[in-house]
Amino acid sequence: MNQNNTINIRAIRNKKSIKKDLSLQPKNIHDQFYQESDDSEDEKILSKIGRLQTKKYKDKDFIGYDENLNKIQKKKQFQDTIDEFINKAENKDWWRVVRDELNNQDVVLSDKQLQMLDRIRTGKTAIKLADDYYFEHEDFNQFDLLSSYNPKRRFLPSKWERIKINKLVQGIKLGRIVLNPPQKVEKMFDMWENVAEDQVLSKYLPARIPAAKAPLPSNVASYNPPEEYLFTEQEKQQWLQTDPEDRDIPFIPQKFKHLRNVPSSEQLTKDLFNRCLDLYLAPRIRRKKLMMKSTDFLPEIPKPEELKPFPTKLNFEFGQIDTTKSGQVKQISISQDGQLLGVCYEFAIAFFDTKTTKCLYTKWQSDDKQFLGLDFSQSGLICILQSNGFIILNSYIDKRQHPNVEDGEKANKQIPKNSNNVFEWNFELDDNVFQQLLEVKMPYDPLYVQFHSKSDYIVSTQPHTHVKSHCILVHSISKSSTSIPFQNMKASTEVQQTIFHPTKPELYIMTNKNIFIYSLTKQSLMKKLLAGNQQNSTIAIHPYGDNLIVGSNDQKVCWFDLDMGKTPFKKMSYHKNGVRRVIFHKTYPLFASCSDDGTINIFHCRISTDLNQAPVILPLKVLKQKKKESVMDVAFHPTQPWIYSASKEGVVSLWT
Repeated sequence: MNQNNTINIRAIRNKKSIKKDLSLQPKNIHDQFYQESDDSEDEKILSKIGRLQTKKYKDKDFIGYDENLNKIQKKKQFQDTIDEFINKAENKDWWRVVRDELNNQDVVLSDKQLQMLDRIRTGKTAIKLADDYYFEHEDFNQFDLLSSYNPKRRFLPSKWERIKINKLVQGIKLGRIVLNPPQKVEKMFDMWENVAEDQVLSKYLPARIPAAKAPLPSNVASYNPPEEYLFTEQEKQQWLQTDPEDRDIPFIPQKFKHLRNVPSSEQLTKDLFNRCLDLYLAPRIRRKKLMMKSTDFLPEIPKPEELKPFPTKLNFEFGQIDTTKSGQVKQISISQDGQLLGVCYEFAIAFFDTKTTKCLYTKWQSDDKQFLGLDFSQSGLICILQSNGFIILNSYIDKRQHPNVEDGEKANKQIPKNSNNVFEWNFELDDNVFQQLLEVKMPYDPLYVQFHSKSDYIVSTQPHTHVKSHCILVHSISKSSTSIPFQNMKASTEVQQTIFHPTKPELYIMTNKNIFIYSLTKQSLMKKLLAGNQQNSTIAIHPYGDNLIVGSNDQKVCWFDLDMGKTPFKKMSYHKNGVRRVIFHKTYPLFASCSDDGTINIFHCRISTDLNQAPVILPLKVLKQKKKESVMDVAFHPTQPWIYSASKEGVVSLWT
């Protein structure tokens, strides 16, 4: 075999090997090229539509053709925003998904691809190069290619920029330029609201008035009425003769066997016309009726349990002294600290300890004289009324000294003994437990006495006097003198009680029917209150000084508001007999009244500082004596919600 033959045989063998190699390669060599390439420009494109716009396939089910001329079907996307929202809630990596519109598929970005995007956004290269031959620097202006230096003017502030900035600042101050103007917020609306035309028109049109209802038919209008509803011949003639306006029934009742036998009404057109007239002439006014009960007009009254504390029950009774010798109870009084309770009998004065109910001291009256009353001062003095005068005791067992008494004793020594003075002041001390400091003698009997808040002045009331001007006397302890404030008093006036105002220099004088307010500084009458009672018996003033209560023998208790007028603000008739005493509590909003019917009424009184608001007065509790004895006097504890009462037979009780 020659050399040419050998070459041809080798070539044939090489061709067969080449065919075998080609059979092992993939059919689409172009796909293999795309898989091995990393360049973004060499990415595989499924749809082979060339430069044709994708809008052409917008309304079709496919987006183009592949390399084998097969249609590429569209993938279903989200129908609306609700489906998209649900997909975002379920898929945690929804923010990585990017839509490929050309190939109609969703591409999920990897971490490396996200890092490349962040570098591109910051102005860096997509892939971080090696540090040996590459460096990054943010400020490229420092590496200027020119060798010249920057001029000096570049380092100085610009004059024209300063002028422009001043104009901007002036515009901001004048309001021409608004920084951060408020953005217009779109008004939100309720998408579920059914906005119909009727609802829109109802805002501008008057309210709809329902039509008057037609009267309902009765048994007479039935097609088969009972026999008693049918007319006789006489009734029929009488119905025809009467006027249509005077007829009781607008038709003659008839009877039919079946409903299908009933003919059409002859007066149908006339009835419809009359109905239209009724609708046309109906009133066009809607009268609103208030569905309210009589109890709705009453003010809201709180329950008694909400107004506690106040006395509700009998706690204990104090030990009695010999009532055959002492006589009836005249008056009771309690000290300012609440430790001593003084009880004034006809012939004895007893002082009890409020904590132990023990009788500390008893002063008996000598001769035929009687005790008439007592009162405690804020400094610890006790004024005891007796026949033809009064005495003052020291309530402290340690026998403290009182400056007013010492000054009065000095002033009394300077008075000449032969002076024609009706009132005698004797400063004589004794060694009793409750030391007697002084005694004042008068030609008549005082019935009521009260200390001033400064414990220097005492006002006494003597209704039964020969000289009418001496029915009200004011005694000064520091001056050891007695003054007569009302020289010219009418003979017809009968003074029952006189009290001081708690804070102002005023004197309240209670007569049988009226109350007079007298100013001690101006020495003139300020106001006259008209109680309207037959005979006043007792008076008490509120600690604030703007309200007072008056009790009478005709079973009434009158409340006066001094800022409102001369007449009582409220009258209360809860007792069956005459009222003996009315008192206010010094710290709690309470006042009480006692009567001869054996009851003690406890009231709640709330006084507001607002002058436009009226005081609130509510009855709380009725305290009754065991034997229904008449209650002569009551006294509140100065710091506790307790009340002390004294019956006619001498029983002193504590109610808590």
